[in-house]
Amino acid sequence: MSKTGPKTDLTNVEALPLHDEPQAAHVAKSDALRPDDLCPQSRGYWDRLGPHLVMAGRLRPLFVDAFSEYCRISTRLVNARKILDEGEWTYVVKGRNGEQRKSHPSVAQLNDDWRKWKSLTGDFGLTPYAERTLKGESQGDLFDGFEDL
Repeated sequence: MSKTGPKTDLTNVEALPLHDEPQAAHVAKSDALRPDDLCPQSRGYWDRLGPHLVMAGRLRPLFVDAFSEYCRISTRLVNARKILDEGEWTYVVKGRNGEQRKSHPSVAQLNDDWRKWKSLTGDFGLTPYAERTLKGESQGDLFDGFEDL
């Protein structure tokens, strides 16, 4: 009779890595491609994501300008959110129509930067959906499998 419950002897179980990690060659290539004019915070985004993009074949010399812009916009988004969170996202205007609550002008800039960031995440496959489309995979068609009917 077999014993039920959790397996207690795990000596013959091989641990599989959850994610592929970039090798030293990927890190070195990313470092070689990184522009010198990135601020420290933007450089942090580059250093964190660049080796993964090199490993996936999505960061090559032709794409350096676009990816450096992604890093700069990521920095601006974080900084703008911090400023707005510490201050106010809205302000009140009193006029002939009474009090009106309006968005701080920095919110418009944050939204514009977010749209640019969202576009660049798609270009580099930095979301699950974008990654599938870059690999040539799709979610499939609603009517797949009905050709023979």
